[in-house]
Amino acid sequence: MAFLIGERYPLWSVFTAEDAAQARKVLISQSIHLALVDIHMPGESGLDLCAYIRNEHEAECILITAFQEFDYAKQAIRLQVLDYIVKPVISKELYHVLDAFKEKHRYLEGSPPIQEALAIIHQHYQTKLNLSELAERIHVAPTYLSRKFSEELGVSFQEYLVKYRIEKAKKLLKEEPHWSMSKIAEETGFSSQNHFNYTFKKLVHFSPRQYKESLIDD
Repeated sequence: MAFLIGERYPLWSVFTAEDAAQARKVLISQSIHLALVDIHMPGESGLDLCAYIRNEHEAECILITAFQEFDYAKQAIRLQVLDYIVKPVISKELYHVLDAFKEKHRYLEGSPPIQEALAIIHQHYQTKLNLSELAERIHVAPTYLSRKFSEELGVSFQEYLVKYRIEKAKKLLKEEPHWSMSKIAEETGFSSQNHFNYTFKKLVHFSPRQYKESLIDD
């Protein structure tokens, strides 16, 4: 399936996990938009994992199973999964589902102004960025860019920037366990460690230190 997705959508980042425990670690360390989950896997079931994803992460779920029991379909509906695929997975069916996901979340492709804006944010998130300067760099009016963020991403420019910085901070907490919190705050564009701590806890519901300790426990 990873190969099929890569063939059709070469710009998508694909992460794999053998079981729910590995999947949870991926969800914590990466910004995931869509999860394809097998109902039957070692340990925690795919249904339970989808329930966790729906409650704790902003990601869609597609359930996959070799069994066609109606009970699974009913549970999938209750979990509000995007779709339900029966194995063996046929490429045509997989692409149909993924195309529907892409259509539902058009911001993943984005208009040219949004794509330019996101490219700049992703490259320069450590620096001071504001909407007016960003709009000037991509040659559009600030009010227009502000409206495009709301329309295509469903959040404001500032909300997107802060969330992106927090995702980068989560990655650094995992990859650089010996770094101080002040260094991580500086590396991710926060004006102070206090601001970083406050924002992280507000979005993640854990302090950066608690989050780091949870990674060690796992």
